[in-house]
Amino acid sequence: MGKISVMRPRPADIHPLLVLHASHRVDSLMLCLKCLERFTDLTRFKRIYVLHDAAAQENRVVLARFAARNGNVAIRECPAGGPVPGGNAALNGIFAEHRRDVVVRVDADVFVTPRWLEHLVEGYRHHAHLDDVVLVSPLIPVSAAGRRVLGRFLTVSYPSERHMFSGPSVELDWVYHRWMWEKIVRDGLEQAWLAESGPPYHYLDEAGPHCAIYDRRLIERVYPLPIAPVQGLPVTDEEAVVRAMQGGNLRTAVLMRSMAHHYSFPECEDYLRGHVSLEAVWRYTESLRLEPAGQDSPRPAVRRPALRLLASGGLHRVMRA
Repeated sequence: MGKISVMRPRPADIHPLLVLHASHRVDSLMLCLKCLERFTDLTRFKRIYVLHDAAAQENRVVLARFAARNGNVAIRECPAGGPVPGGNAALNGIFAEHRRDVVVRVDADVFVTPRWLEHLVEGYRHHAHLDDVVLVSPLIPVSAAGRRVLGRFLTVSYPSERHMFSGPSVELDWVYHRWMWEKIVRDGLEQAWLAESGPPYHYLDEAGPHCAIYDRRLIERVYPLPIAPVQGLPVTDEEAVVRAMQGGNLRTAVLMRSMAHHYSFPECEDYLRGHVSLEAVWRYTESLRLEPAGQDSPRPAVRRPALRLLASGGLHRVMRA
């Protein structure tokens, strides 16, 4: 009897869209773009749509330079007033044109790591034939899904510090934000996690849209978004994704061999910046090396940022946009 096999597209045949939500502080945006350009072949994306509603001129300059360096970038400036109607109208236009495409969504306070896109596309290929697993995401420690997936690992690795990762919801848990980032940038938590053996995926009945890949199975449940406030309906695309996942009994596949780093939820960001700065996060991302597919290596020594001697005699760290 012949063997029945599931036909999956080849990785080289998948050219997703990238939708980047860029309405964040300019230093966060700069680091997000720096990681994207360093750890990604951006020509693999069919199109890169950057949505922003920030009025700050510095944000516009950073995005204009990013678009000038990458020919497949389209900037969509959303009218002021929040996601309804500006952002949602822009997203509706994008997905009306690309309803049948594969989509990667990334927030501008998310910092990707080496081979993130290869892992994400492979996870998508593995689940593309399933009706219920419609979202694939890397492991994102500073998120509700990330803390849930990491739970057993954290309990075993840091038994005396359990109170640091068992507090209130992640969105409001400033203790967890600081503790997790200190473990990542100073104690090698990411490398220790990736060195663990285990299954390639963890399945959750919740959405983690900070950095994720999906296709028409989810797009058709979410779009079009409302362009006027409607009582009882979600306001943002994130809320719409969560509602669709819950209403359809859908699942997320979390990649166990790939991490991306969400900096902070708004309620905790000012506190976190006072303890684990974006400069410290930048130094950490600079220490990550691009390795050939299939190879793993020990964590390299941290590469210190460039230092410039000022006329006054002091030293100034330089973070190039």
